[in-house]
Amino acid sequence: MVERALVARIDLFAITDHNSALNAPAFAIACARACRRTSGYGPLPEVEAMSAPAHDNSRYAAEPIPLFGLELSPFEEAHLLVLFPDPLAALSFSDCVRHYLPERAVDSLRFGDQVAVDPEGVILSMPSAWYGNPLRETFKFFAEAGARAGALVIPAHVDRAQFSVYSQLGFLPEGPYDAIEAVGREPDASLRLDHCVISGSDAHILEHIGRRSSALELEDTDENLAMLDSLRKRLARLAEVWENARGGGAMADCSSREAEASICAEGVSTKIPDMAPLVEFLAAWYPRAESLALFEKLRGALRSRRAWGSHERPRAV
Repeated sequence: MVERALVARIDLFAITDHNSALNAPAFAIACARACRRTSGYGPLPEVEAMSAPAHDNSRYAAEPIPLFGLELSPFEEAHLLVLFPDPLAALSFSDCVRHYLPERAVDSLRFGDQVAVDPEGVILSMPSAWYGNPLRETFKFFAEAGARAGALVIPAHVDRAQFSVYSQLGFLPEGPYDAIEAVGREPDASLRLDHCVISGSDAHILEHIGRRSSALELEDTDENLAMLDSLRKRLARLAEVWENARGGGAMADCSSREAEASICAEGVSTKIPDMAPLVEFLAAWYPRAESLALFEKLRGALRSRRAWGSHERPRAV
């Protein structure tokens, strides 16, 4: 996913699995590795093993800064995005959401396997409850819960013919939204109210990453430039420490464990044994202060309508 984002020159890249953020920790380290590579540390081993032309750093203008969220499917099945600045905040919210997910088992033959993985792609858990289930609470409930948790709250693809406020409700209820996401050029006023309209890829396959994007305007000040530079350097440092700790055996190596008779089927991070070392590492090393500072700048840009979707031509940004 991160390699696709690099080629698409995406600066801010969010993971928003349905009703879960269990893959946020692995995604954080994947983006950090990209920052490490483009910051001059050189390619990592797993990058060298892939096709060289796709990893020519001269092609990349962006070092993707990660955002972490969930695409919630409330009771009405009108999808709602909640985005957080750091992986552990998203993971905490995800654990709360899990309690509202019905215990209807996933049919892997129809929908594929659901997996939570570590940064090396090793499976940590295969949650048993299907994340395509609608949650046992309302759109309004989760919009307010996301706002209380400090997330960016964004109704998803409001003008789409399914799983949207248009298809399920017919209008956008009042709520603590930071923006709305649309697929088309200009959604009806009843679907956007007075909120900023942005676009997102809504990618469910790799090829869709970057098919729609948004532009946000931040003041081109020395303070903002220093903030972005510091955040990317801290992410690069995180990746370096992870690689050194992993190579020295300080981190649990899940890939070397013997095959278990049954894979963990939990959907709550605190109940997944092999998630603990990853969470502890991110608690110690993730640049939360810098990420939160940028996050609040993004919130300000959205609320002041200094953001544009794919169908609008932005001013100089």
